[in-house]
Amino acid sequence: MNDIFDFRKKLVESYKQFSTSFATPRSTDIAETVKSAYDGGKFWPDPLIQINPNYRKGGNIADLAQSGVVEPETAEIFQIGKQDNPPNPKPITLYRHQMEALNMVAGNKSYVVTTGTGSGKSLTFFIPIVNRIIKEKKTDNTKRIRAVIVYPMNALANSQFEEIRKFLGDSSLVTVKRYTGQEDSTERAQIKSDPPDILLTNYVMLDLILTRYHEDHEIVEAAQNLEFLVLDELHTYRGRQGADVAMLVRRIRAQLNAEKMLCIGTSATMASVGSTVDRQQAVAEVASKIFDAVIPSQQVILEELEYATDSIQNDDVLSALSKRVTESSSWSTIDDFRKDTLAIWIERNLGISKNEVDGKLERAKPLTLHEASARLASDSGCTEAEAEKALQLFLTSLYTKTDWEDARAPFAFKLHQFISGPSQVMTTLEKPGERLVELDMQRFAPGT
Repeated sequence: MNDIFDFRKKLVESYKQFSTSFATPRSTDIAETVKSAYDGGKFWPDPLIQINPNYRKGGNIADLAQSGVVEPETAEIFQIGKQDNPPNPKPITLYRHQMEALNMVAGNKSYVVTTGTGSGKSLTFFIPIVNRIIKEKKTDNTKRIRAVIVYPMNALANSQFEEIRKFLGDSSLVTVKRYTGQEDSTERAQIKSDPPDILLTNYVMLDLILTRYHEDHEIVEAAQNLEFLVLDELHTYRGRQGADVAMLVRRIRAQLNAEKMLCIGTSATMASVGSTVDRQQAVAEVASKIFDAVIPSQQVILEELEYATDSIQNDDVLSALSKRVTESSSWSTIDDFRKDTLAIWIERNLGISKNEVDGKLERAKPLTLHEASARLASDSGCTEAEAEKALQLFLTSLYTKTDWEDARAPFAFKLHQFISGPSQVMTTLEKPGERLVELDMQRFAPGT
């Protein structure tokens, strides 16, 4: 298996063999219809390809500590490389949206972060909350729950619990515990007798905590005057579930005397249509209803993107593409990569586009491999076959090269393949050869 494209081809072929192994139609017209559907890829459309864009950088957390934006202890906690053997910790560099989140908490403002996958959304609440707790405990070290982080699924709570523990390590400055229903009696007793600063849970368990007061009254008492409530994956709370969570938030305010509580929401996808202002307003309206708080559109933090390649005039890129498409993809330095005209073309077609309304940089819509190849062929003057080969070679070369200067490829390449289950064969009542054979489960023949 050479690359992801080869893997995709083998995966589809294996699925085809598997799903056609259960029955062999004897009727010629049915057999031909089924074969045509599989040969035409009816159940697996062309794969989508996309580049995960680069996020605009903010400040290094060590520098932020030097300037007093965060506590020195916060900078010590949030370092990468602590798990290396031997440890090689380095202060993390925040993205712009993470910096905005810090500023929101510093100004005692609730907010919503809606950014893409791999943007460090969890740090948009962990860093500000941990920093606030460290600062407050220097004058008030009372044992109490200061923040509750709510996840829609235990799997998310578990993964985030492990991630924050990697940063905290052996530090006792801020304590984090999980209470989701997976804990044994000993763990539950420890949470009640020694409440953490930050409690990770799910919305069902949080509802139970407030309801079964006789069993969890210690947690309710420890969470009085709650300072932070975080709803991760905010977009999952819609319809009836959204109404339930909105009511839960209102009960939290009442039962925990949390009128001054800051509310934080995160989501990868909530609004994708219109200008930046339009999207912020749409998210703000939903968040305000769920949190029962006024969250202005200015307090909705969107991702800010930046190019990883050089800024070159489009005409210059197109004029150099024809020769570049037929060349191999190899780069000696990161500067070579940034100047590569094919890299520039790929980032501007598969990674980043400009909003048609306000001109701001945003994620480009995924294209099928066929669409991307056709566009590259049109821009470079090569054939579609040459364009497809060039795209595949470029994208796989990103990961066969292992000595990138910052230890990771400049682009994060994604291939999306959707596969649907085979449907039933439906026919009209005419004799074979005249009847209509369909695989789309419709009740009536088209046109009747």
